Amino acid sequence: MFRPGHVEVSRPASAGFPGYHLILDYHVEGAEPKPEWACFHLHGVADQTPVDERFSMHRDVAFNFLHRIRQCLLQHGVHLHTDVLFGFHAVYDPLFEDLRHQLHGMPGEPVDLERFLREE
Repeated sequence: MFRPGHVEVSRPASAGFPGYHLILDYHVEGAEPKPEWACFHLHGVADQTPVDERFSMHRDVAFNFLHRIRQCLLQHGVHLHTDVLFGFHAVYDPLFEDLRHQLHGMPGEPVDLERFLREE
């Protein structure tokens, strides 16, 4: 389920796949016309493990938030298959568009490669 600033994904446990119910709330911070930070709050339960993480990403690398979420889950000992958790294009496509709109991002806008690699 998506609404601006909020996305929620759930899947019951099944053979070989742990269940999860995760919520991602987000907003941007910084002065107009181009806010500099995307702030995220990931919370919920994954594989019966509570998750509650907050993180911020600079605007040029903020669209890599799914990778950061995967890192957060791994730090909690949760090993979800990437294609399972992040394959919901119907949910994430509007999120990317909303985030791009809030950050006033433009196609082709440069990314600081050093910052991007540090975020890995």
